[in-house]
Amino acid sequence: MHAKTRLIRAPSDPEARGVFVSSMVIDTEVHERAGNLRLITRRYYVLWWTYSFGMAFVFGVYPLFLRSRGLDQFQINSVLAIYFIVTFVTDVPTGAFADAVGRRKAFILSSAARMFAFAGYYCAHTYIAFLITEFVDGIGTTFGNGAIEAWAVDALDAAGFEGLKDRLFSRVSQLASLGFMLAALIGAYAADIDIGLPWLLGSVGFLVSGTLAAVLMREEATRTETTARFDFTELASRVGKRVKNGVRAGFAKRSRVLLTLANALLFGSMAPYWLQWPQYVYDNFGMGLWVVGWLFCFFGLGRLLGSEIVVRFPPTGTSRPGLLAMVVASASALLFAAGWWGSRTAVVLVLLFGLNLCVGAIEPLGRSWFNEEIEADDRATLLSFQTTFSTLGGAIGLLISGRIADLYGIGTAWEVSALVLATVAPCYLALRSRPVTASAIVTAD
Repeated sequence: MHAKTRLIRAPSDPEARGVFVSSMVIDTEVHERAGNLRLITRRYYVLWWTYSFGMAFVFGVYPLFLRSRGLDQFQINSVLAIYFIVTFVTDVPTGAFADAVGRRKAFILSSAARMFAFAGYYCAHTYIAFLITEFVDGIGTTFGNGAIEAWAVDALDAAGFEGLKDRLFSRVSQLASLGFMLAALIGAYAADIDIGLPWLLGSVGFLVSGTLAAVLMREEATRTETTARFDFTELASRVGKRVKNGVRAGFAKRSRVLLTLANALLFGSMAPYWLQWPQYVYDNFGMGLWVVGWLFCFFGLGRLLGSEIVVRFPPTGTSRPGLLAMVVASASALLFAAGWWGSRTAVVLVLLFGLNLCVGAIEPLGRSWFNEEIEADDRATLLSFQTTFSTLGGAIGLLISGRIADLYGIGTAWEVSALVLATVAPCYLALRSRPVTASAIVTAD
């Protein structure tokens, strides 16, 4: 059976023929652009998913692992606080490194550093050893912060992506959540065999993500810097100049300052919760570590649903501040109620599911908004600028919440975190008059 080929004849009139040829060229360009957008988007999804997968093996058992190696609650919190402090100090310089040298090189370096750090965690048995490995992991994290996101956004813009990127970041959040859920579940079952085994799995995961980055990442065409080889002095000078310019640019625009402050307060309120809920669950259920993995999946489902709601019902640029403020207020109320009803485990689990649903909606909306406020050449630097203050907020929140938890219990610590979380809403409401033209979104997935 032969396929039928439809022949389209060009008009005989010269003027009509010209219009016909022009429309054919435009159609070809549109299809080519759509294909490029899909290719870049899929590469971004694959890279971010594998990177997320590598780090998530330890998510459910991280505090329990440290506790099993002899660390008390303050030491557990301070180890993670060291991680945040390191990222606070190095995030902008490493983001500038990514802008100056290349996002691909920065991301590969990040994967390599984290691979060695996770392997070191498996071998560590003392508080000092954990601080050293956490330091290395913090350095590795900062080389990756913003690099892959900046690469994807600039590559999409160069390929003709138009409109808001809420849908893109919502899909990334969903894929990351799926990776987190699956890896955390595998890690929890592996921890029942050997509580240090998830760290070895994570090390292998970062090896895979670095290898894929070497193959899939291509430097964006919009970059104005040359990636030619140059000496270390020149590199240090360029990175230093970018750090200075990036910090100045970060504080130069009111919207960037408020969005960065909102992210810092959000991170400061949520970081202690991420560290405390596995201990709450393990202590209250009295079962194997596998239950932590399943509950991580349960909460991950909430984050997925939150991201999906953003995809299905995307806000306009003018409605986004009010929507974000409302979702943040809901998350604050849920976290406070979870702390208040701490003795009723079933009720707490339902409340935490709702909290994760709200967080799943907040994250992609906030990321997309901040990306719209920065330019291509300094994107990685300014993304790292935001992450710098987020990690500072996380470090402060961890130390304060850890002390409160030691003195008054996890429930009270969650109530205090909820009050901090409520202060994020005014940051978004202060930008509600910001004019945004929500042009048609070009979907690339």
